Amino acid sequence: MTNQQPYKPATSATAWVLANLNLSSPYGRKALRMLRPATSQNRSVLEQSLDELTGLVEFCRQHQQFAPQAQAIFRQLRNITGTLLNLQEERVPDEVELFEIKLFAIHFCSLSTLIKGSGVKSSLAFDDLQPLVRLLNPDEMIISTFHLHDSYLPELKGVRSEKRLLENRIVTATDATSADTLRQQRSELVRREKELEFQVRSDLGRQLRDWLPQLNRSVETLGHFELLLAKADAALRWPSCRPELVETGADLKAVDAINPQIFEILKTQGKEFTPVTLAVIKGTTLITGANMGGKSVALMTIATGAELVRLGFFAFAAEFSMPLFDHVCHIAGDGQDQTSGLSSFGAEVMQLKELSELTPQSCGLAVFDEFARSTNPYEGRRFVQALGEFLQKTGWHGIIATHYDGIELPEAACYQVVGLKNKGQIKPAAGDIRVLIDNLCANMDYRLRKLDGQSEVPHDALHIATLLDANPRFLSLLKKLYD
Repeated sequence: MTNQQPYKPATSATAWVLANLNLSSPYGRKALRMLRPATSQNRSVLEQSLDELTGLVEFCRQHQQFAPQAQAIFRQLRNITGTLLNLQEERVPDEVELFEIKLFAIHFCSLSTLIKGSGVKSSLAFDDLQPLVRLLNPDEMIISTFHLHDSYLPELKGVRSEKRLLENRIVTATDATSADTLRQQRSELVRREKELEFQVRSDLGRQLRDWLPQLNRSVETLGHFELLLAKADAALRWPSCRPELVETGADLKAVDAINPQIFEILKTQGKEFTPVTLAVIKGTTLITGANMGGKSVALMTIATGAELVRLGFFAFAAEFSMPLFDHVCHIAGDGQDQTSGLSSFGAEVMQLKELSELTPQSCGLAVFDEFARSTNPYEGRRFVQALGEFLQKTGWHGIIATHYDGIELPEAACYQVVGLKNKGQIKPAAGDIRVLIDNLCANMDYRLRKLDGQSEVPHDALHIATLLDANPRFLSLLKKLYD
């Protein structure tokens, strides 16, 4: 979960969820950047992470003020990693760096006190930084400023006192000669004050270097806890459940799963997301249905759910169980590979090649959204057929969404989008295309129904073309071909 290989989310919805987490500190954002999906080799680590998240979700649900209070502290944190590096390299800290460390320690202690006082159960160890606060705060006034206090060095107090007396004498001097002499004396005192302040900062730097292990641990602790809190916030923001990790090879089962990204988009439009319910078997699961039927959304929802579980999130569903996959792959031929000059179909084939290199020694989930849609239907249908047979032999869980008829996969689990309902009640466009689209969406049943075997794909395209007031001569020719 913590290897440092570059991580690219498998789906755009996963990327959207990660980008919209409630993270405000540099440490939480770093923890997110370091987050990696779990694999079957570190299942126990993921289980432990889910245990802790479960406890925090329940606590935040019962104590609704805790999260806002903790988030308010996180918003005040500055990035001190550069300052810690300077200390490690034995550079003398300046007053700004000393201020940053003091402020960090104060906020860290505030968060630690909040967590311990509220009763949050956490496996994270919070070091006691109160002695560090006192070191940088000799006057014992816990305020968000820093000053090289006189008490750090008795000689410093004497020099500053003498300098103030000279400044008063300069103001009241009656002749220029006396004033110049006093200014020269003051300059010497300023030089000495700077020397003593450097001495103080050097001494503080040596003492702070002894605190580096605790400070570095505290930085990591803050990041991990803020990320955990952000996961809990996401679990409470959208319908969610703790996922169940089942044995390798068992079905992935989702009940009323949602895609948070589309869920939020539809909510702003006053619409509701149709949850996805299906079981994905080891081998091939086939989803058929006409265009506009929501197949792409269903695939994205399942792939996103599986990937987020691997990242230690709750599943955004009423129920969600899955094997711990080593990989989650989402292949959609919806655009060209601009970097290599490949066509959409060429890019799909290359993605399939990369996936096939992963399959022999791993388990994974691969979803294919209208695979081979951009090649001719004669070949496309055969590519989908071969893909289904290939997935059945890999040991992976594969989902293929297609609008091709004639796919014969006897061992596949088959689903179909219910499709358009109330067809006879939907009025043609009549010049207002927006109204028609809204009517089509309102009458589209996006639910998936389980089939006993393969079924013919619904032929809604002709009906939709008619409602869109396509050219009458074109429609006449089209209907003859259907007949």
